[in-house]
Amino acid sequence: MFRRWRLARGGRPAASGLLRLSLLAPLLLNVSRVLCDESEYRLTQYLMSNYDPSVRPARNSAEPLEVNFSLSLHHIIDVDERNQILTTNCWLTHVWTDYHLTWNTSDFGGVQKIRVPYFRVWKPDIILYNNAGPPLRYRQDVDVQTDTCTRDLYAPDNPLAVNCRSADSQYSTAVINTNVIVNSNGQVTWLSHGIYQSSCDMDVEYFPFDIQSCEMKWASWTYDGYTVDIISESPDGDLSNYQSNGEFDLVDFSAKRNVQNYSCCPEPYPDITYTIRLRRRPMFYVFNLILPCILINGIALLVFYVPSESGEKVTLGISAVLSMTVFLMTIRESLPPTEKTPLISLYYGVTICLVSFASGLSVLTLNIFHRGSRGIEVPRLVRTIVLGFLSRIVFIHFEKPPIRPGRPRGAMADLTQRADGLLNSLGRDRRTMADGDSLDSLRYPCRRGHHTTEPPTMLPPSEDFERNFVRVLNRIYQTIERNETRLEQQEYRDATRQEWQQVAIVCDRVLLLIFLLSTATATSAILLSSPHLH
Repeated sequence: MFRRWRLARGGRPAASGLLRLSLLAPLLLNVSRVLCDESEYRLTQYLMSNYDPSVRPARNSAEPLEVNFSLSLHHIIDVDERNQILTTNCWLTHVWTDYHLTWNTSDFGGVQKIRVPYFRVWKPDIILYNNAGPPLRYRQDVDVQTDTCTRDLYAPDNPLAVNCRSADSQYSTAVINTNVIVNSNGQVTWLSHGIYQSSCDMDVEYFPFDIQSCEMKWASWTYDGYTVDIISESPDGDLSNYQSNGEFDLVDFSAKRNVQNYSCCPEPYPDITYTIRLRRRPMFYVFNLILPCILINGIALLVFYVPSESGEKVTLGISAVLSMTVFLMTIRESLPPTEKTPLISLYYGVTICLVSFASGLSVLTLNIFHRGSRGIEVPRLVRTIVLGFLSRIVFIHFEKPPIRPGRPRGAMADLTQRADGLLNSLGRDRRTMADGDSLDSLRYPCRRGHHTTEPPTMLPPSEDFERNFVRVLNRIYQTIERNETRLEQQEYRDATRQEWQQVAIVCDRVLLLIFLLSTATATSAILLSSPHLH
């Protein structure tokens, strides 16, 4: 007896007892787990045995059931300006008290909360009023709130199961519903996650320097304010899980509770409207639309700097207009057709008008440039204003003054003196010469004072040589006179042509300065007119 006691106290038999306890511990743990699972199973059967998910679980039928609604914005997927649709990824939270789902935790092994499939409990039919997504397939055998079939319809032998599965698969791509969390005091928390498309009134007046304000209106479709009262948990939306968008910055996300009466029903319908304010990031459009327009406009203004002799003035202007028209057509494909002209469209329209007007004026300067070839003299007023006043403003100085037409007689007098000197050197006495012997009388024989019909007198050989020599000089003089007259006319035409070209150059430079200032003013006035830039 004493020996057994000693072995139990410190001998080998005590070690074997500890080994047995270590082997029994996992078994006891599994037994407790089975008991816990059995308690949750009994609780679920207890709650769902006589539960009807179509009955509003209010404590009193005369009192409204309060539903706390909150929305967490996860991501802004797309902002479609043309179709005016905002696509967002949101997490929805519904919290209400279901007085049909309460229990005493001590009766069910201390279980305080359970998870139940969402279609087995009552849910408020809170939907997005301004939904712009594809229409949902509603059937009598389909849950209106989630457009999914009930559990019984998924039976293999049910002929409606195929249709329900197709409806479920169509909507499950946008909205994901899981279990609801039920506490012992009857509080039910329903968490859902979905991609929603809401209609939004896009204001593209100041595009691409605009701020869009879109609303998401959530309310019950069939329960009025006397049966279900929607309460917002916070005046601000939840942005704790927000992921930034590459095109828009989120400026504000707020919530507001409204009560509205509709024409169908006299009862008030409360709703919670979330306002999303988005500021567009304009750098993409600045580098891809505005900067090319500015560069094309600057190149188009060089039409006044291209020499008129090149013949490329009009071609450059037309090419610039066509390029800007292509950019304008690209913008119109992404913007909605509204009454308000977008800022960038207005800028492109004004720029196209300026470039077209510049191309038309370049034709006018070309006409002025080639006007001198017609022999038309520059008017004195034009010469005074353009060549005298405007040329100094644009810092153009013409060194050689225009040549005025004249008829100098210096060569004719010199030729006469040389002819008379030659006659004197031959020993002819000019005082004894007859009228027909002078140089003028030889040129114009009809100027003699008398006309004779007598036959010409035979002259000595020396006098006949002198007369023939004078005739040769007279012919040389006439040839030189004709050449001088032709040269004078050519110089006059060249001077007139050069003067018109100078007028055209001054006009080109003045128009370049005017259009440069006009383009800079129009660009600054239009692009900086957006109030969202300040």
